[in-house]
Amino acid sequence: MSVLKPHNLYTPNHAHMRVINRRPVEVLPRPEFTTQRLIFRLLLPNDESGFIQAINHDRSNLRRWIPLTHERESDVHFFKRTMTKARIQDIEGTAWRRAAFIETGPDAGRFVGMFNLIKIERGLEWTSEANWWVDADLAGQGLATEGVQGMIDFALAEHPIGLGLHRVRAQICRDNPASVRIAQKCGLTQNGAHDLLEINKALVAHDEYECWAS
Repeated sequence: MSVLKPHNLYTPNHAHMRVINRRPVEVLPRPEFTTQRLIFRLLLPNDESGFIQAINHDRSNLRRWIPLTHERESDVHFFKRTMTKARIQDIEGTAWRRAAFIETGPDAGRFVGMFNLIKIERGLEWTSEANWWVDADLAGQGLATEGVQGMIDFALAEHPIGLGLHRVRAQICRDNPASVRIAQKCGLTQNGAHDLLEINKALVAHDEYECWAS
């Protein structure tokens, strides 16, 4: 299990912008948490190049497993759409979409990937669906597993540490053994449900995995 490390609470009197030499400096939004090596936050305009570069590292495989750009949509527009959707759904409370970045060391600030909790429902049972993708150039370092474990821990942790959900599920393509291994390492198990999901105009068989709050 990952160790969630909440940052210092943001105080209402803290300014959104600070001025150095009379020039405004962008202040990053307070992240919900960090894991051992990663920091999670909403996408910002300055993340565009790292986001697009990560897609370009493994575009063909990503298109097999996640919905990418719409027809004739540029990478820049896809980035802006992703950033805008995350902010709108955050306000609505229907999804939690966060970018992960390396927190310290020589690669500090490098974009790692996206970790998302979508279809958040708060009824008799509080649930969501998890999905993720990671820069292929960072494969083999355990960052995807660390990110998914951190996201699940955050989703199932009680307020105010986490989202207080009861169950997290994930629809995983059968032809994506890397994601299956990550899911299993993070405590997600198959529940017997199956579905055909449309991914970039193709119907792809998925198995459903889930884990519950303890």
